[in-house]
Amino acid sequence: MSDPVGVALIGTGMWGRRLAEALRRTHALRLVTCYSRDAGRRQAFAESLGCLAADSLEAAIENDGVQAVLLVTPNHAHADAATACAQRGRHLFVEKPIADTLEDGRRIEAACRQAGVVLQVGHCFRRLGAARRVKELLEEGALGEVLLAEAHFSLPARLTPDTWRYYRSTCPGGPLMQLGIHHADTLQYWLGPIRRVSGSFAHVVTPAEIDDVGIAMIEFESGARGVIDGNYLSPKTYALRLFGAKAVLEYVTDMTIWPAAERMDPATVLRLRAADGEERMEFAPRDMVVDELEEFARSVRGEATPETGAAEAMAALAVIRAAIASHEMGAPVTVAELTVPREGLASSEGQ
Repeated sequence: MSDPVGVALIGTGMWGRRLAEALRRTHALRLVTCYSRDAGRRQAFAESLGCLAADSLEAAIENDGVQAVLLVTPNHAHADAATACAQRGRHLFVEKPIADTLEDGRRIEAACRQAGVVLQVGHCFRRLGAARRVKELLEEGALGEVLLAEAHFSLPARLTPDTWRYYRSTCPGGPLMQLGIHHADTLQYWLGPIRRVSGSFAHVVTPAEIDDVGIAMIEFESGARGVIDGNYLSPKTYALRLFGAKAVLEYVTDMTIWPAAERMDPATVLRLRAADGEERMEFAPRDMVVDELEEFARSVRGEATPETGAAEAMAALAVIRAAIASHEMGAPVTVAELTVPREGLASSEGQ
């Protein structure tokens, strides 16, 4: 058995803790040190997880025992921290989205490529056992040609002025960027690239600056249509539905278990409904977070290539950025218009 990869964890919030706890469910990586700006919180985190608390980002990633970094900071801080990691030769796992803007995503990709380090992005929902089973059913032709996809994700959030999700400048796209982007990745994994997006956002209830509901109406290259939506107020909901020429697939998770990601598959029901009746589909449960972390460790050792690297992460981000641009313009946006780099690309993408 290979020695575990030593990692620094940057960001000690809720999801940072979930990643650290997932490390205990695998021997592939070992938590060496952690860092967050709040000294008290990082010290408490280090004591509870059994690692060192670094006094700075640089101290955390320069520790001699660190080969790789798990970056779980707010999205708008990803680019600077990721660049610092890559410049020091540290392999990088970035929690989704890769960044808030395509410009920052390209910057991260370029830094990792130039440094010759692994870049993996935490789009873990496609790794669920239920999601893998859907992929198999599609490849087997169980649904026939898919015509329409519906994908919903809502989680109540604490939106107060002391949180980064409160502000448009640090959380563009609101719940669509944070939640809907999971579906933007999974749907493209299942059904292929999305070529055009129409976005609609609204500020309905929350006192925060951000819009509390977002919708992306999507067009796949196959010609199929779909909708991705998310909000920060409704009870926890994670559900997808694919309408095929032969059958309809319903994918529903009892999200009362969240944020216990390892319990998602046991809380999920897949149903395939055809003209001759309905069948509940069986699948093997998977721990999606452990799965992605173990793949990251193999990639660091040169034994694998990340399933969700820069290309996949940028494809998902482009859908959300296209929805934002479409809402602002009042017209559909072709994804390629955003994803093809142009000289002098304005930083207004993040405005």
